[in-house]
Amino acid sequence: MPLPPSLILSTVLAVLWAALWFAWRGRTARDWAIATLAALLGFGAGQLAGSLLGLPLPTIGQVRVIEGTLFCWLALLLIDRTRRRS
Repeated sequence: MPLPPSLILSTVLAVLWAALWFAWRGRTARDWAIATLAALLGFGAGQLAGSLLGLPLPTIGQVRVIEGTLFCWLALLLIDRTRRRS
């Protein structure tokens, strides 16, 4: 059973943002894994928030790119700040 295109696009975008974050701030494979997980969760939260709020921002199909990207970067920033404190 094939995956929906919106899920594939959302995953690709989240992993792309995680890769950019890792290239900028990462050091180890563990950083890559944590960044990828945070990006996926953040993008999903952005999708949910955008759907619930019904904001009139542009989308690509069912993918709310702006909200997903914003939440993705916020999750990456939050994880980075949390990990750097400890």
